[in-house]
Amino acid sequence: MRCIRRQIVALLDCSGYAGWDVGVHFVDNHRIQQLNHQYRLKDKPTDILSFPFHHTKTPEDFRGHATTDDDKNLGDMFLATPYIVHHCRSNNESLPAHLPVLFTHGLCHLMGYDHELDDDFLVMASREKEILQKYKTKNRN
Repeated sequence: MRCIRRQIVALLDCSGYAGWDVGVHFVDNHRIQQLNHQYRLKDKPTDILSFPFHHTKTPEDFRGHATTDDDKNLGDMFLATPYIVHHCRSNNESLPAHLPVLFTHGLCHLMGYDHELDDDFLVMASREKEILQKYKTKNRN
């Protein structure tokens, strides 16, 4: 768990949200499917779901309004451990290498990014790439 905490703290720092809170919950496939059905009307498991604390019109527009420690809460991420492990095994990918990618994806959703439209997908993918590049550079040093 310390490794996961270090990854989250580093990714928050790389995204410009050092000191902000985020909840990370590991659940089974049944629970993620329930959440996916309840909140996205998709009755199937998925790897990660994010529930932002701040509701935004544009990504990260809430940032300037966060004046108290209570405001510095990005929200919660739910990750389906069995789903993720299966994905890693199927794609010959290591779990430690894949988790920062998932965490970054979830953090971007918590910041207000989405990928429903092609243009939004490109903006979110660019932000994810920026964060992961900073993260990889930071972890080399």
